[in-house]
Amino acid sequence: MFKKILYFFVASFLILSLFACSEAFYSQTAETNSALSSIVQLADETTPERKIMYEVDISFDVEDLEESSDFLKAAMDSDEWFDQELITTSLHSYVIRIRTDHLDAFIQTLQDEFMLRSYKKIGTDISIMYQDTSNQILSLEAQLERLVELYDQSTLSEMIIINEQISDIEVELATLQGIVNQYDSLVDYSTVTLKFYGSTIVTKSPFFNRLGNAFVDGFDALLLFFDGLFIVLATIFPFLIVIAIGVFTGFYIYKRKKNKKKAIDQPKIDK
Repeated sequence: MFKKILYFFVASFLILSLFACSEAFYSQTAETNSALSSIVQLADETTPERKIMYEVDISFDVEDLEESSDFLKAAMDSDEWFDQELITTSLHSYVIRIRTDHLDAFIQTLQDEFMLRSYKKIGTDISIMYQDTSNQILSLEAQLERLVELYDQSTLSEMIIINEQISDIEVELATLQGIVNQYDSLVDYSTVTLKFYGSTIVTKSPFFNRLGNAFVDGFDALLLFFDGLFIVLATIFPFLIVIAIGVFTGFYIYKRKKNKKKAIDQPKIDK
């Protein structure tokens, strides 16, 4: 009987202990979750707005360079523009500014129309730099506002000092605002470097496209070599004529003097 009562108290003690530990665990977990929630909320409030600038490098194999360029210009919106154009007989290269919200649709349009050779897209997050610059602007604007308030209550000598400080702040504000404007431009308009490789050999295989283009490029390079060679020869030909005349004249004078000397020495030998 005594053993049963002892077992009962031991079992009760264990059950109560487990219950107390469970409550403590849930209480601690609730406090931890509450703390984490407050941390996440704080991070959301202080995290700067995402500012990402995109750069795309893309190239295509095309059959007709002129038609491809016309199609490219038609695919661009009226508020998009060319930063750079390079036109050769076998390559059209462009640096284009495309609205970021139109970028994916623009690239897809080109991929549907032409044979893709290569594609690379890079996104750079400038959110922190943008936020830091914006905060500096806000701080300087607050300083400027305070200086304007002090200016009305200052003496003449103080006005001179305040004017100098205001000028310095305005210059710094203009510089920072220029940086922000540049950031906005890079974020709103992505930079696309686009190349059209012209070739009559365009297949669905990128390897055969490169192989065919390599042959065509090699042949074009050979023609350019002879073209350059003939131009060089045509450039130096007048100099060669002058040099040849000089050499011939010198040789003629030397030969004539030699023959004259030989004619003078011949009678002496006969005597």
